[in-house]
Amino acid sequence: MFPTPDMHDHILSTFDQALDRLREQALTMASIARRNLASAMRGLLERDSDLCNAAIAADQDVNELEKGIDKLGMQILLKFQPTAHDLRQVMGTIRVANNLERISDQACSIAKRARGINLLPEMPELNLIQPVYHLCARNLEASIQSFIDGNSETAAAARLLDKELDAAEKSLDQSLLRVMESRAAPLEGYLHLIFVARFLERVGDHAKNICEDTIFIEKAEDIRFDKSKRLDATPAA
Repeated sequence: MFPTPDMHDHILSTFDQALDRLREQALTMASIARRNLASAMRGLLERDSDLCNAAIAADQDVNELEKGIDKLGMQILLKFQPTAHDLRQVMGTIRVANNLERISDQACSIAKRARGINLLPEMPELNLIQPVYHLCARNLEASIQSFIDGNSETAAAARLLDKELDAAEKSLDQSLLRVMESRAAPLEGYLHLIFVARFLERVGDHAKNICEDTIFIEKAEDIRFDKSKRLDATPAA
């Protein structure tokens, strides 16, 4: 028996609803992950360990959302057997969720280091982390917006921003090492700060991955391991 037009419309409507639900859960993850990162960094810069604790506690919410997205994504694949762009939407959203979970993990790690710094005397060099954080937050926002918009061009542009963040992290690392070499004071706080910068750099890596996931969804191109890949604006089927 071939499906009637009404049956076909019903199937498409049900798939669209499931896909919308999948995307909504991913965007909820993105909102919590961004908030966790902001809370961890505010906890560091404002010496507020309550904010750090909030970021650590909320990481579990992100973990549970990722489990739900994995489960829903598998149900969609098995029930509807989507193809072409629809299949990439499901698979790409699952990949985005995985990167968001990793971003929240990095925020949790920053919060734990920040709590350690907050127990120590204030460091005048603490504010050196702010430019690295601002670049990280910019990259993350750009990558999530590209995913929301389904825009491979802005995703490709946002992907390139990671180089600036990498350079800022390396510069901060060198600056803190010079301070550590010139002082006889306890080094614990500086070591924590170096790790915070590295966690921010890793957030940038995951933001870049989200850009690559968006390009995969919209253009059917997997550029994760091709550093020289040039992108055009022609969308795939």
